[in-house]
Amino acid sequence: MAKVKDMAAAISGKKWCGSGRPPKELAGEVEERILDAARKVFLERGFEGASIDEIAETARAGKPTIYARYQNKQGLFAAALTKHIDAKHERVRSQTPVGSTTEERLESIAAILLREALTPESIGLTRLASAEARRFPDFAYGIIRSARERGLETVARFMVDAAEAGELHDLAAPERERCVRAAAPYFLDLILLPLLMRALSGENLDILHGEIPRHVAERVPFFLTACRYGGLG
Repeated sequence: MAKVKDMAAAISGKKWCGSGRPPKELAGEVEERILDAARKVFLERGFEGASIDEIAETARAGKPTIYARYQNKQGLFAAALTKHIDAKHERVRSQTPVGSTTEERLESIAAILLREALTPESIGLTRLASAEARRFPDFAYGIIRSARERGLETVARFMVDAAEAGELHDLAAPERERCVRAAAPYFLDLILLPLLMRALSGENLDILHGEIPRHVAERVPFFLTACRYGGLG
């Protein structure tokens, strides 16, 4: 009988209401709803103002269902942020830089990174994680470090691909992958931090998006010049 209910629930797309654990497909759907609802409520209320009751109501899930997955509000917040970070980097990784030269491709990479970072949701969640650093330093540091490591991994992969074209001169050597990966943090900070810090301090995101073309057109050649003359890596 339980198998029949499982099949009916899966076909109809309705929440499993029987006894025992829900089928795997519905369990994933419930998880998705909880994390999406948590992200929405945390953004609207802040960490302190958000409640498990409101998250449960928004997710159309019971509090016991949430507590069965997450020990406390901090754990739920960490999971919601991690899901956001993972989704953001998957979107970035799925894009292909355009351009016929290394400079053009790196400018394309820079623009991709900035467009993804300068969204209301990303800025709001970064502010929240930073705001909790005093009370939960290990938690906040872990989230921010994870986001940076994922960003560096993506940037390094893009840059290694660009170096394969043999246009980075000194970096296009037998050790070019090591050199490129060593240079990736400089590229990420040079491109991302100036506009990101302005966004976190409250500047208008539409205005910052309008500055992206000029910003990358100035900074990518500077980065490449440092690379070619041995200033990085």
